[in-house]
Amino acid sequence: MAEDKVNIGLTNEANEVAEKIAELDCFEDKFDIAKFAFAYAIKNELDKRISEFNIGEGRGASWNVGTFDGDKYLYNFIISLFPDIQTPYRQIELLMNAGLIELGKIINESGLSGISEFM
Repeated sequence: MAEDKVNIGLTNEANEVAEKIAELDCFEDKFDIAKFAFAYAIKNELDKRISEFNIGEGRGASWNVGTFDGDKYLYNFIISLFPDIQTPYRQIELLMNAGLIELGKIINESGLSGISEFM
């Protein structure tokens, strides 16, 4: 099995989107925003288009997987959705960043109110 992530982080671009979303005051912190973006990515099947996203290394907010997913709920969720995935935390990180990048496109087109239908 390939080595999985120990820390999950946001890219610069995704971090900037998270900061914009934080302006809504609907989330406690970037941690909650990242989970929202992950859920958005799953619901909108961004995994099928993951190669379209330029997701580099993170320089934004980051969390240890023990903090992010202490009960391994997300780990097991990813395994159930994608049984062939060898690195579930890497997949979570990719989807989280892809979700934020996609939400950022909506915000750029429609403003922050454009994402209200997803909340």
